[in-house]
Amino acid sequence: MRVAVVVPVRDGRDTVAACVHGCLTQVLAPDELVVVDNGSVDDTASVAASAGATVLEDPVRGSYHARNRGWRSTHSDIVAFTDVDCVPDPVWLANLTEPFSDPSVAAVGGAIIQHELRSASQRWMVERKFLDQAENASHAFLPFFATANVAYRRTVLERLGGFDEAYLSGGDCDMSWRVQALGVGRLVYRPAAEVRHHVGTRLSEVTSRWYRYEAEHALLKRRWSQWPGYPLSEGFFSRTRRVWQLPLALGHRALTGRSLSVPLIDAAVAISRERGRLRGRIDARTSTLTPLRYGAEPTGTVPAGRS
Repeated sequence: MRVAVVVPVRDGRDTVAACVHGCLTQVLAPDELVVVDNGSVDDTASVAASAGATVLEDPVRGSYHARNRGWRSTHSDIVAFTDVDCVPDPVWLANLTEPFSDPSVAAVGGAIIQHELRSASQRWMVERKFLDQAENASHAFLPFFATANVAYRRTVLERLGGFDEAYLSGGDCDMSWRVQALGVGRLVYRPAAEVRHHVGTRLSEVTSRWYRYEAEHALLKRRWSQWPGYPLSEGFFSRTRRVWQLPLALGHRALTGRSLSVPLIDAAVAISRERGRLRGRIDARTSTLTPLRYGAEPTGTVPAGRS
């Protein structure tokens, strides 16, 4: 069973060498390692090539376009994905690919461990389980795996047409859900397959991500809202409760001697999510995303968005 690793990147010169080195020094070495340079303006491509990766240039912006470009260039049976700001543990690939010995397994996800806890925003990410893949694997609607640490059978990627490029984020969630909804196979969570995720120290690392995620939720809703069990949208006051509960949260934290940064970041995130929600509603009006009909044939595929 041949295994490929695909890493999309744009302007990642500071982290790409460590990511490539971590991928190439696995106990189970990958047969192929492809770094897809998604329009970098720095020397990411040359740094990645010097570190030992095969580099593809992909000027069409979008991480899912880059991932599709990457896996389609490979010839392996299993394709693993990680991000340029992640460094896999030495046994990552061995643990991630082991469940594929069962032919019913379509995808395997591993743990995403935050590398540092130097700032308030980094500590917030851990307390709120922002990167926790176990949370993704137990999602109330359907399990999903973030592309920072996931592997798919090549036949599954081919059957479903790869990641839907209509998404700027959220395409990893959509891909996992399509695997299950169309009866293609099972998802397995392997916490022993770890990658260490580097995130910045600034508050914008949190708020900007939530802005993007909430904007893409509108597209996920467009595709999946017809499916039984898809979560209903919360009302405005419920979504923003972290803002209007802030004085109480700060008082409680002060009395219990805990950091005040968590409720403050909670409130900032709630505001950012509302901004993203508005952006998503605007974008959804012109989206080419195809809604997935409940009861679709298991043999069907869902077409990708833009090419």
